[in-house]
Amino acid sequence: MRNSARTQVARRAAEMMYFDGVKEYLRAKRKAARELGLEVFPNNVEIRSELDLLADEQEGPARLQRLQALRRRALELMEALEGFSPRLIGSVLSGQIRKSSDIDLHTFAYRHQDVGVRLAEAGFDAALEIVQVRKGGEDRDFPHYYVELPEAVADVSVLSPHELRRPQKSSITHRTMDRATPGRVRKLLERTAQE
Repeated sequence: MRNSARTQVARRAAEMMYFDGVKEYLRAKRKAARELGLEVFPNNVEIRSELDLLADEQEGPARLQRLQALRRRALELMEALEGFSPRLIGSVLSGQIRKSSDIDLHTFAYRHQDVGVRLAEAGFDAALEIVQVRKGGEDRDFPHYYVELPEAVADVSVLSPHELRRPQKSSITHRTMDRATPGRVRKLLERTAQE
């Protein structure tokens, strides 16, 4: 039932995220519901599904080519960061990219500076940002290195090594986050090249 109130709000929220640059699902769904005069709030998965459909409509076949380019670039970064157990996450892994998608990587190190040094040694110019997040009742610092690439920005998060074995929750699905090793990214690239 494509015209249900939930679907209308999800579609409008997706449009706001795609065309207007609204980044947060919660903000997009609240704005969309208010604009449409509806009091329903689709979940993040419903909005992401509409966002994926919208990206397909807008970007067509070029979307798959861009996905391949982003995955190749992600693999290049992962190979440079091999000593830090890099994992690809997010839209580049799932394939649900849009024109504003970035590359999201998790790395694992006791000192975030070691990741920054390795990026520099590999020829990547990276800007550091420490993001403070309240988690488990305490404020925690999460270092992110941002690398400007021709295809997109790469966000390289640095987590403690013990986080490698601890499942991370997706902010969209609230389920265990999918994380891919470099070997799995290579297989994704090979599989997509054969299609």
